[in-house]
Parts: sequence; C-alpha cells; structure tokens
Amino acid sequence: MSLTLIGLGVTEKDVTLAAAEKISKAEVVLLKTDMTANYPFFTERGIKVSTMDHLYGKSRNFDTLAKNVAAEVIAAAKDKEAVYCVDGSVLEDNACKLILAKAKGTEVISGVSKVSSALEKLGISGGYSAVSAYDLGDFYLSGGTLCVYDIDSEPLAGEVKLRLMEEYGDECPCVAFYGNKTEKILLYEADRLPVYDYSTRLVITPREFLRKDGYNFDDLCRIIKLLRAENGCPWDRAQTHESIRINAIEEVYEMVDAIDRKDDERLTEEIGDVLMQAVFHTELAEERGALTRGEVLTGVCKKLISRHTHIFFGDHAANASEALDVWDKNKQKEHGYSLKQAVKDVPECFPALLRAEKVQKRSAKAGWNAGDFTEAENLVVSLAEKLAAETDVGAITRDSGDLLFACVNLARLKGAECEVALKDKTSAFVRDFAGEDD
Repeated sequence: MSLTLIGLGVTEKDVTLAAAEKISKAEVVLLKTDMTANYPFFTERGIKVSTMDHLYGKSRNFDTLAKNVAAEVIAAAKDKEAVYCVDGSVLEDNACKLILAKAKGTEVISGVSKVSSALEKLGISGGYSAVSAYDLGDFYLSGGTLCVYDIDSEPLAGEVKLRLMEEYGDECPCVAFYGNKTEKILLYEADRLPVYDYSTRLVITPREFLRKDGYNFDDLCRIIKLLRAENGCPWDRAQTHESIRINAIEEVYEMVDAIDRKDDERLTEEIGDVLMQAVFHTELAEERGALTRGEVLTGVCKKLISRHTHIFFGDHAANASEALDVWDKNKQKEHGYSLKQAVKDVPECFPALLRAEKVQKRSAKAGWNAGDFTEAENLVVSLAEKLAAETDVGAITRDSGDLLFACVNLARLKGAECEVALKDKTSAFVRDFAGEDD
C-alpha cells in the first residue's frame, strides 16, 4: 500500500511544491470535498479526483463519517499509489487521524493549518486552544483564546455559538474568517455570517480577566487563590476550615431554600455560593499540603464511575431503587466496611430529624427489625402515654427522644420523607398563624 495524506492549506496558493508533485504522480487522487477553496487547483490542471462527498449522506454522524472516509481511503490505496487531500493541515482532519492510526507507513505532507493562518493574521503566537466545530461538544473550554474551525454550515454555527456563549458570554469579541474576508463580530453574531464553508473559522479573544463576560471553574479557583495570596483580602486570608465551617452549612440551606421557592435566579446565585465554599476549603487544604484540587476532582469522578456500574460496566438496574442498591453495594465494597459501620458514619452535624431518618434507613439495611406499621403505631401510642405520665425533667427529655424516634420510624415505614414532612407542616403552620394576625 502506498498512501500520502496531503494538507492543501486554506487557499489555492497554499499548496506546496512537494504536495503538487506528489499529486501529479499519484495513480489515485482522493479529495475530502469539492466544496474546499482549493478545488480549483485540480480543475485548472485537469487532475481527475474522487471526492468523499457521497459519504456524507450515508453517515449517521460525523464520527461515522470519519470512519467511513478512512475505510474508503485505505481501501483505494491497497494496490495503487494514492493521495488523500484535505483542506488545512492533515492533523486538523479526523479521518486523517484514523488513517494514521490504522495504516502504518502512511506519508504526510502537512500543509498550512487553518488555525495558524488565522492566528498569524491576528498576531497571536501562543496561549491558545483550537478545535474543529464537529468536536466542540466534548472539548474542554479553558476560557482563553480559542480558534474553532470547520464551521461549514449555518446550523453548525448556531450550535457553536450556543456552546461558546455558555463559557465566554454573548458579547465576547471574536474575529470571523470566511471566504477571503476577516470580520470583527460579537459572539452572538456567529451564526449570522454571509458564508459558511470549510474555510470558516472563529477566533475568540476574551476580554482581560477582570472584564470577562463569562467565567469558568478555573477562574473561580484563580480568584480564591488571589484572595488568599500574600497581598490578598485580609478577611479571606484570616479564615480557616473551622472559621467558615458554618458558612458552608448556611450556603447549602440557602440553595435548598431557593429550590423550595422555585426561584431559578436565586438558585443560580446560591449554587455559585456553594461552589465557592467548596473551592475555598480546597484552597485551605492545598495550602497545608493535605490535598490538591486535582485529587478532589479525580476522586469524585472516579466515585461516580465506580458507583454507577449499571451505567459504565456490567451491572443492571431497572429503576431508581435498584440503582441505589447498586450504589450502596459498590460503596460497601470500596470502603470494605460493614453496613453497621455505615450507620456510624451518618454525620452527627445533620439536623436531628434528618439524622434519625438516615440512621434508621441504614440500620434497616444492616438487619435492624423496625417492625411493621402496626407494631410501630402501637409503640408510638405506648411512648406517648408514658411521656404524658412522666414528671421528672430528665425522664421527660429521654422519653421525648424515644417518642420522636418512634414517630420517625412510623412515618418512614409509610414512605414519608420525615424532614420534608415536618418542614412542610411547619411552613403551613406559619402561613396559617400569620394569616390569623392579618
């Protein structure tokens, strides 16, 4: 097999002498598409080419398209000297990447990169990322300078715009390259260009850090580090895990309150505050060498993978209850402790009602006989009668605890979420009581 992958560059003038010579000697000339700006290079020289355009309609998605193209190119080069030509640089094409992985000994004439040609025009020489529009969905956006190429249709441009606006904001300044033109635009205008083809690129140049339209998780971590730095905020520098422990609890409760109120605007703010608390505690721990942000993120991602074996591996869960059983099974296996140990691990800082409910649920899985509903009901009645007859202060406190614990079990056996039930009842009482005063 003799196969050469050739990058044609961005314009017809970008075709190198080495590429032109290789094309002229090839028995089979394959071209990604006749929609490329370099197609006239072949027509003007009378070079017969076969394009991959027929595979677009036969492919379910762009991953399948790349596989189909790679397979056809490799097959065409089996017994003949073949070249496969793509716009831009060879490594900017996904099918070429697959070919290089499968067909050893394939020659490469790289070509002028779509990315570098755009960045050079803007005077950008470093500190940037680049990605094909087809791969943007799975690409991690760092918030820095970014070049997105292969924006070959208006619908794809719309998808690119929406994805980027999440990171950079609607009015982030950009430079669009299409045809032979260069135009400064704002990000929300990315799907309003007059032309979309394989030469269409978008270079996002975010504002300086303090004036950015959109920030990401890395930016949050950077800000916390700045606040904790030697010349940072005196209050932030003075904090410890213990001094802001209650802040974390308060922020979570405020987030839950926003959920209960169905207030999405407030929820946006409160989720941010919870994230800020998590990053603050991570920074504090990093400063004393206890852990790193990477370890925290790696740990939670590995946990999600290892606990969801019914998603990522061979376990099965037909409903939410079975999924929770899989989670608990995997958790027990990972930690290597018994279900009774899991009961001891319920945090003491939980609200008393929530902790009682959690302890009972885990105890039931560990073999505790909570009785049926009738037994639980009889116990509540008995304990209520005992409490009513008690006069000793210490005994009243103890018996009240017994009664409350038994009430939790009674409600739990009926399927109630006790914390939610009492919260809703208290809120209803407040509304009714306040209404009487009105």
